[in-house]
Amino acid sequence: MKAIKSLKILFPLLFVCIISCNNKRPNPNKKNKTLTKINHDDFKTIHSNFKLSSIAIENGVLKEDYKCEKKVNDVENSIPLSWENVPKGTKSLAIVMYHYPKKEDKTEINSYLLLWDINPEITEIPYKMAPNGDWFMGANKDGTAVSYTSPCSKGKGTHEYIIALYALSETPAILPKFNSIDVDYNIFMNAIATVNIIDRTTLKFVDSN
Repeated sequence: MKAIKSLKILFPLLFVCIISCNNKRPNPNKKNKTLTKINHDDFKTIHSNFKLSSIAIENGVLKEDYKCEKKVNDVENSIPLSWENVPKGTKSLAIVMYHYPKKEDKTEINSYLLLWDINPEITEIPYKMAPNGDWFMGANKDGTAVSYTSPCSKGKGTHEYIIALYALSETPAILPKFNSIDVDYNIFMNAIATVNIIDRTTLKFVDSN
């Protein structure tokens, strides 16, 4: 009788455990939707010949002609960019330009250019053409328009900007297939983290007052 009573007590507990354990077990047929935060500044370029450049930058300094671009309907002329030796296996390219307004605090980030779904056969984006290509664009620095934002540093000292070009295994599915003011830096970078990054190359420059 004691054994039967023990089983009556243990059975509900066992049932609860089975349900709980099954809920925690990962489903191999379900894609992981968790957005992973990655410190992309630690990413080292794998293919040394995968390079990003710009005629707007000379000796690591942004030329005067490309600073503080005039806004027309909150849209600014974009920086000219070119690249070479896209790694084999790349199915999509993405570009982000960003800056840490507080040099020692990398939790605060301003983004100046967000582009995705760029055909890997493309090798350049001419001056002013970032909004007009066969790819998609996100919000400007202030989130007020789909646009590039030109560096226009008002604070004294030197300000470093980073342009990163990503070679991806695919275009992140969670990014829209259209230009979107809703895509900011965080959404963009979290999306990049959901696909395989084949390589990443950067172009750094400074603007100073």
